[in-house]
Amino acid sequence: MSPGRHDILVACATAAAAVAHAHLLSSEELRRARRYAPHRAHEFTAGRALLRWALERSLGRWTRTCRIGATDRGKPVLMDLPGTGISVSHSQGTIAVAVAGGRTVGIDVQGPVPPTPGLLRRCCSPAQQRELAALPAERQAVAVARRWAIHEACAKATGTTPINLPAPHPGPLLADSGSRRGLRWRVLHPLHGAAVCVAYDDRPQPPATLTLALLAPHRAPAPRTHPPEDGPTSR
Repeated sequence: MSPGRHDILVACATAAAAVAHAHLLSSEELRRARRYAPHRAHEFTAGRALLRWALERSLGRWTRTCRIGATDRGKPVLMDLPGTGISVSHSQGTIAVAVAGGRTVGIDVQGPVPPTPGLLRRCCSPAQQRELAALPAERQAVAVARRWAIHEACAKATGTTPINLPAPHPGPLLADSGSRRGLRWRVLHPLHGAAVCVAYDDRPQPPATLTLALLAPHRAPAPRTHPPEDGPTSR
């Protein structure tokens, strides 16, 4: 892939699988990790290692020396290639990253989230809350994780914070894709029990093609390509 093709690579892994690629971190990143408490150091190392892995496969080995910075709101940016969007997320031992050529991107991974009134107001419309109430109790936490992942991914793509986003995204509770306010979002299903959503600017042409890579500690990743979609679907 290359930035000129406007493709998006999404990579997902457990933290243990991602840390296996820690040799890709720069010396500055390694020094930064050593300054953190152990749990935060492991989380940072896993996220940055998976991002470096995805950058190398998207753009080439030269990205091993590419500087990664952040905006004043914490959104990661490639200092040497600002036109390429990058995003990182982690939740309950799962890491997800996205690299997008020629467009902004945001990614979020969420483990099951027990519904609370405050969370539902922020990520589910009244109609979606009614759908949620009709689901068996054991499915509700996964459904809420999907909606919160959509909310977070869109916030990351725009560089805002979820609490400052407009009203929850409309559509069926279990929709797998949708678009709103210049963004298109897709819910992916790479790992059991984790909801992953990627959101990206849908204005650049041609439409983006999503490729999903799953990493295991001692197994080659299995890429899957997702063609563009014209509208939301449900499942």
